[in-house]
Amino acid sequence: MKTLKAIFTALLLASSANSRAQQTDETLAPLLTVPKSYTILKTSQLLSIDGKNDESAWSKAAWSEPFEDIEGTPEKKPATSTRFKLLWDDENLYVYCRFDEEHIWATLKGHDQSIFQDNAFEMFIDPDGDTHNYMEFQINAFAAVWDLLLNKPPRNGGPSITDWDVKGLKKAVFINGTLNNPSDKDKFWSIELAIPLRTFRFGGNNSMPKVGTTWKLNVTRVQRDFDIRNGAYEKRLGPNGRPVQPAYSCWSVPGLINFHFPERWGIVRFADENEKNLEFLNVEVEQLKLKIWKYYYLEQDYKVRYGKYVTNLELLHKAYPGITFHDFQGMKLLATDSQFTLEAVSTKLKTAISVDHDSKFVVKKLP
Repeated sequence: MKTLKAIFTALLLASSANSRAQQTDETLAPLLTVPKSYTILKTSQLLSIDGKNDESAWSKAAWSEPFEDIEGTPEKKPATSTRFKLLWDDENLYVYCRFDEEHIWATLKGHDQSIFQDNAFEMFIDPDGDTHNYMEFQINAFAAVWDLLLNKPPRNGGPSITDWDVKGLKKAVFINGTLNNPSDKDKFWSIELAIPLRTFRFGGNNSMPKVGTTWKLNVTRVQRDFDIRNGAYEKRLGPNGRPVQPAYSCWSVPGLINFHFPERWGIVRFADENEKNLEFLNVEVEQLKLKIWKYYYLEQDYKVRYGKYVTNLELLHKAYPGITFHDFQGMKLLATDSQFTLEAVSTKLKTAISVDHDSKFVVKKLP
């Protein structure tokens, strides 16, 4: 686990690879679990965006699973509970999220500040699931928002486009307790959002979701340690004088401390309000996706170590004796020293999947 984190930290920071510790099936395992899934029911009820979930429509929406530690480490179970619900209609995606919390505090009030420096809700949405052109949204207990667009993940050089805003957003925070008052114990705070669906018409995606549409999505929580001094909350500082690393939890576990792995986000499906079958994932297709991501990670790892990509899967096999390679049959690799495309085809599943060095991910249904 530490080996995996060290290697990807090096990759994400574009620094040279000092580690030569060998990858194994065990180190890759946290990145190769099937993501979570959620069915979004349609609603015909007009919702009042007040930070509460007391309308009858919300009672029909299923709760998500409780959030887990970002790395999926069982012994690092989050100290407090977090869950969400989703609904939609022809105009909006509706989000409700509840954060159990005995001490509710926030400091940032301005728009497009680094809201994650407070305790925060974060949501990531990739409408077409190709890992490119996705939205990041953050909000704190003051209802201050940072919304931004990324044309590709930071690991692939994607910039954060902070000038982009969610037009027509409706938002509200409800606090069961008191904000920024250390003298009492609070119960929870919750957020409610109405995000216009036209927000997600970017990156060549001009279609509105309909029944059966699927998106990649993750919902996360940033929870910071604090001290109480002179009757006020202060972020806890480490020996270096900087805030200590917060606790990160999320719905669909990435497997490492980085939210910007879109392939690790969950899958949500838009359904009508009478949908009874909430399970929709084809596990075999998801396993095929994971197989191609496995070789993507190994190619990137090899590039970090040796400064170039492998051009033959047999060479990749030889470079990683601790990795099981029985599943690379049927995988195609087209590569040079500086770029590559991986493709996996399943006639049984009538599916072709490809990913390139820039993590551009494409799924095609075969006739």
